[in-house]
Amino acid sequence: MKNTYNIGLLRRRIFESLPRPPSPMGEAAVEGFLSLPGASAWRPDRLWLKELSYIFDIGVPFALIGDNPSAKMHGLRVGEGIRFGQHPRSDLWSQVQAAALLTHWGAQVQFVADPTTHALEVAMANGEAVNVEVVRSDPTVDVKDHGGRSYIVAVDVQDVSGRREEIGAILSAGFTSASNVAGVLLFEPRFWIGIEQKEWVHSAYVNANAQTPIASELLGRADGNRHALRIPLLI
Repeated sequence: MKNTYNIGLLRRRIFESLPRPPSPMGEAAVEGFLSLPGASAWRPDRLWLKELSYIFDIGVPFALIGDNPSAKMHGLRVGEGIRFGQHPRSDLWSQVQAAALLTHWGAQVQFVADPTTHALEVAMANGEAVNVEVVRSDPTVDVKDHGGRSYIVAVDVQDVSGRREEIGAILSAGFTSASNVAGVLLFEPRFWIGIEQKEWVHSAYVNANAQTPIASELLGRADGNRHALRIPLLI
């Protein structure tokens, strides 16, 4: 359970430590961080650049996800490490960031309670749902025809960013033999130490022959080119 008094003190310390007022998204990111269990137990001796950057690192994705009840379990797991100032487990964090991007681009995202085969689901306008498989830094991942529901492959390429184009080409080449693959999203969080902005570099492809077609906007202009989503944090 969160301690409201400690949260209030931490909120005040954060805003007093910023060199300039936060942007609306910067403020939302702070609140996203403070909303997580464990935030009230995190008591850093000082709030300098590294600590403030950590707050925004964690808070920005949850600010983009917003009020999504299905994200509660992921929030609990992330919050377990926050009390000790730890970053989330990499595979868990890739799922959260993929959900943040898809939500920002207009998707109705649901976190799956038991992500054995896929981590997320996206509701389509026609009532159908598309699964989202989230993998991290895996250049050997391949598209395949599972049968059944269509799915999107979302790859966190943070550790293999130099192979982004190669991975995208390999995955999109499999579209012709796997009509239930609706698209591929490659994303790289560039959450380096800093409080001016956070950003994702992303590129994506949609399968023109998919059994469940998706709009390119759902994957942030899925034209195969590299794009950047920048989140300014300070005014």
